Amino acid sequence: MILWPQEDGSVLATPQPAHALIAGQLMRALAERPEPFEAVCTAAAQHDCAWMPWEQAPEFDPATGLPRHFNALSGAEHVPMWEKGVEAALANWGLWVGLLVLLHGTHIYRMGILGNRMAPAPESRAAMEGYIARERAWSAGIMARLGVSEAEVRPQQRKLALVDGIALGLCWGQPRFDCAGATLIRTGPFAATLDPWPLAPAALVVETEALRLPGRFADAAAMRAGLAAAPRETLRFRLARA
Repeated sequence: MILWPQEDGSVLATPQPAHALIAGQLMRALAERPEPFEAVCTAAAQHDCAWMPWEQAPEFDPATGLPRHFNALSGAEHVPMWEKGVEAALANWGLWVGLLVLLHGTHIYRMGILGNRMAPAPESRAAMEGYIARERAWSAGIMARLGVSEAEVRPQQRKLALVDGIALGLCWGQPRFDCAGATLIRTGPFAATLDPWPLAPAALVVETEALRLPGRFADAAAMRAGLAAAPRETLRFRLARA
């Protein structure tokens, strides 16, 4: 989950697939239209499908008293999960969607499980490097089946990295966030600017659903009960030019 502590002590917890819905909304609004449009937009909205089983039964983090934060997973844990997600995307949404989810995994691992937010141990780094090595042949095979070149695919992969970064920065409550092509600067709890402006409309409202947790839980059983009882809230963010 993406955890955003609030001033009143509560925590807004956004499941990874829920934050991906914002990425899909952003992809549809990009000034530079993605192609093929529906496939790329689906990839953006579903790129975190690997997390669905995890978010159904989050693990407890005794250090925080909360569900484990998304970037607390090691590469050794994340890579097998992500590869299953690629397989699910290929099976359910087709070659273009699966290809972009596959390539997005490499983007994540090249940042070291989202860059400056984790220093991977040797086992974790080895898992990420193994994924990157396997991805080259895997993606080449998919591109050959699609009859497309890397030059055609990479711009769409970069768009996915951009919209994922924006969605993550919003749901994580970051005051300033590098979104792989634009900088997000928060101007209010649910408002932010982007520079440079990548969207077709002059402003855009995006939304998804999160759980409001009361704060720390004593143990895993209390967390599970708290998650089951947690109220769900619509997170609605307004984006505007800097």
